[in-house]
Amino acid sequence: MLDLIKYSSLRLRNQEGRCSPKGPAFESAQNTKIRFPQCTLEFKLPSHSPKRGDGTEQTRILKDIYRLEGRSYNRNIMPSKSWEHELIASRSWVFNGPWFTGYKGQVSFAMSGVNPGIQNPKLNFLHPKGFETGVLGFLTASWGYRVYDEEQEIPEYKAPLNWSPLTHLKIPAARFDMEVAAPVSRYRFVFFPVSRDRLIHIRFSYWQACAGSQQEQDQKIDPKPMQDLIDNIIRSIQLTPSPELEAELAEIKKSSPNLSVSPKCAPLKWPADVDKDGITILEYDKRRYATPGY
Repeated sequence: MLDLIKYSSLRLRNQEGRCSPKGPAFESAQNTKIRFPQCTLEFKLPSHSPKRGDGTEQTRILKDIYRLEGRSYNRNIMPSKSWEHELIASRSWVFNGPWFTGYKGQVSFAMSGVNPGIQNPKLNFLHPKGFETGVLGFLTASWGYRVYDEEQEIPEYKAPLNWSPLTHLKIPAARFDMEVAAPVSRYRFVFFPVSRDRLIHIRFSYWQACAGSQQEQDQKIDPKPMQDLIDNIIRSIQLTPSPELEAELAEIKKSSPNLSVSPKCAPLKWPADVDKDGITILEYDKRRYATPGY
C-alpha cells in the first residue's frame, strides 16, 4: 500500500537529483502459457499497466493454438516485404518516480511469430547456424535499411549489441540490444525457434521521460529498474517441446550437440538491404525497394 502512494502517477513536485523509478512488481506477475503446434511456451508477465491517459490497448493472449500463419509487413515498415508476421501479445508498463514526482518512463513488450515469405527448405531455424542466419536477415529487413544521415550513410539503428545466448531454453536462442542514433528509446530483443520455419521475436522497448543524450538521461533517471523487469521476464521463459519437435532436435544434436549459438555476434554493417528471400544481405541501395515515382 505504501508503494502505491510513494510511487503514484500524480505529479505535484519536480524531481531533485537522480531518480530510481518503480514499475510493476514482477514477483506477483501471473504465469502465462502460449501454445504452438510443436511446443508450449510459459513465462511470467505482469498485467498491462500503461501510463495514465495512454490509450494503447494490450494484445491479449488467446487459449487457441497459434499456428503462426503470418501476413506480410507493410512496405513502410519493411520495404522488401520479405518476412511475414503474426502478433501474439503486447503490453506496456509505466514507471513512476517517488513522492509525487510522477511519470518517469515506460517499458513496452511485444511478441510475434515471424517467417520468411519465400519458403526455403534448406533453411532450418532449429539448427544454430540456420537460426543465426534467420535472425540477422530479419533484423536487416526490419531496421537495417533505415538511414539517419543519408549523405554520410549513418544508420538509424545499430544491432546486435551485447549478444548473449540463452542456454536455459535448450534450443538455439539469443538476446541482444539495439541502439538508436537519436536517444528516443532503447530496445532489447529475444529470438528463438518454435519450429524449423518459424521464429519467435520478442521486442522490449524502454525509455526515460526526460531530455538530453542517453548518458544525460541515465544520470537523471536510472534505467536499471526497467532493465531488471525485462531481464526477469526473459529469465522466466520456458519452452516445452512436443515429442515431434524433440525428435527433430535430437537429430540436429548429432552434428551440433549443445544446439548452442555463437557466443558473440558483432553489429551488422548497416545501412544494408536484404534480398526477397529475407536472408541474403545486400549492399544498401535506397532505390532497390523504392515506390515507383519516388
